[in-house]
Amino acid sequence: MLFRSAFFDLDHTLVDGDSDTSFIEYLHRRGEVARDVIDAKEPIQVAYLEGRPWQADYERLLARIYSGRDVAATARLAAAHAEECVLPMLFAGARALVERERARRGAVVLLTTTNQVVAGPIAEALGFDPLLSTRLEVKGDRYTGRLVEGFCTGPGKARALLAHCEAVGVDPRRCAMFGDGRSDMEALDAVGEPVAVHPMGALAERAAARGWPVLDLSLPG
Repeated sequence: MLFRSAFFDLDHTLVDGDSDTSFIEYLHRRGEVARDVIDAKEPIQVAYLEGRPWQADYERLLARIYSGRDVAATARLAAAHAEECVLPMLFAGARALVERERARRGAVVLLTTTNQVVAGPIAEALGFDPLLSTRLEVKGDRYTGRLVEGFCTGPGKARALLAHCEAVGVDPRRCAMFGDGRSDMEALDAVGEPVAVHPMGALAERAAARGWPVLDLSLPG
């Protein structure tokens, strides 16, 4: 059994940007989705960052994007997107931090609101195992457009983290969590070593109040 794990958020923590929005833009450039899908994502992203309700609107938008889409073909697009668009957005110190935590703890886990289609090839490229993320339902060789268990965000992130710890026999009090925003706060609260990365707003306030370490990965590790 693993003794300790380090959990990492993805967007704005390891990556200087939003990989989910980037993938939608990538699909649009290739004629896979209409321009109005990008326009619809923008207010959802603002609501997410500001802590206002966004889940219902985004679930409907994900259904538009993924319903009936071929799994294998989408995986090829997602892999190309990760290589061309997301990995170049990694903060300068991101890879070094992941490798340090892997050496210290033996296991690194990507814990992200972004769905498995987008996050999967990024997790593979960075050597994360496993990936804990929002899950899109698959039937046969197609996505249905529905979510499996809701969004992996806020309390959902904490539940995923704790369920993983229980499954592999890890004490969360001996684990670390690295996150940047309000959607990570419950997961940060769930571990013994919370670390705020480029925190803003509510998370910056909580990190200051609780004396959590703060990292800036824009500098080389």
